Amino acid sequence: MARPAFSGFNAAMFITLAKNLKSAPLQIADDPRWARIVARDKSADGAFWYSVATTGVYCRPSCPSRRANPKNVQLHDTLDQARATGFRPCRRCSPDGPSLEAGNAAMVAAACRRIEQSEEEPSLAELADAAGRSTGYFHRIFKAVTGLTPKDYAAAHRAAKVRQGLEDGASVTTAIYDAGFNSSGRFYEKSTGMLGMTPTRYRAGGADEEIRFAVGETSLGAILVASSQKGVASTLLGDDPDALVRDLQDRFPRARLI
Repeated sequence: MARPAFSGFNAAMFITLAKNLKSAPLQIADDPRWARIVARDKSADGAFWYSVATTGVYCRPSCPSRRANPKNVQLHDTLDQARATGFRPCRRCSPDGPSLEAGNAAMVAAACRRIEQSEEEPSLAELADAAGRSTGYFHRIFKAVTGLTPKDYAAAHRAAKVRQGLEDGASVTTAIYDAGFNSSGRFYEKSTGMLGMTPTRYRAGGADEEIRFAVGETSLGAILVASSQKGVASTLLGDDPDALVRDLQDRFPRARLI
């Protein structure tokens, strides 16, 4: 029986194609990106995408779906490349939208602005409702992103407003009421812990105080936390850690910074 003819192909080309197909799973498995898929590495989201031929979907690296066989996986450097496969976006990891980490950071940032702009401290239920999340989930994510509970963040914001008022030259009484405290008595109950020192020493640039500080990173940017033996003296957020340190020095020129 005569063998069928294949226009445009020869035996050598078929052998090469077969070798490529055979080696493809090994290439995927050896690609460093595959290890990040296996680990469901959230930090890889947005760096690349992958598609799975057997399910007809494309995913982000952190997708929680059952791990695919590497021989059915194709890696993509861009979202457009993933879409070009003709597959649909995975419903579990929503690769077309922002990553879960980015979405949570945006949710928390919006809640922080709500706290800062409210005359009265919003309740946990109000914040969670505005974010469209349960109170338990919202509380957990807020603390994971900021390192503080919503209530602690609100207290820190009020304290920051008092600090700003004192730094701007306002009287202690004016700074207290402008920060949203209903009475000076409520403020003085917590003033040393909130400012890290007495209001008078704070206005004097931290005179005779010893302040320890540390700089770290959060999903909202760089953060500097400074405290005395009496409490937190300053919490600063920004993009540049060095700028935060300079800011702290300007705020407490008469303190010993460690």
